[in-house]
Amino acid sequence: MPQDSAREVGRIYAARGPWNDDVMPGDPADEAHFESRPIPADAWAAFENSKLCEHLHGLPHEGIIGSYEEFWFKAPQLAALIALIETESDKEPAQVRAWLNDVVRFARRAQNRGVGVTFIVGG
Repeated sequence: MPQDSAREVGRIYAARGPWNDDVMPGDPADEAHFESRPIPADAWAAFENSKLCEHLHGLPHEGIIGSYEEFWFKAPQLAALIALIETESDKEPAQVRAWLNDVVRFARRAQNRGVGVTFIVGG
């Protein structure tokens, strides 16, 4: 049985270009239009109970930040997301910091393409 750290509870998606930014991820037929990264179960569980997660709710975004939910940050909102994570991630446990560093790199790539990021969290 795989360890919880290897298990994914969701993925983060970003369109490969602004021409696809209005397409929502999730349909396998559209998978080629997105870059994605895993959301590790252990990192998500620790993150969901953190102060950083509480503060994330205060940023402009769409959707519901939580397990079994979808939420997204549009391209103009990414600078605030990146800044918040960079400011507060050093207070998080190691597995959360590693994942958050990956989220920052991913969000920066999306920002450079002029697209937002979508988090689809299962369980």
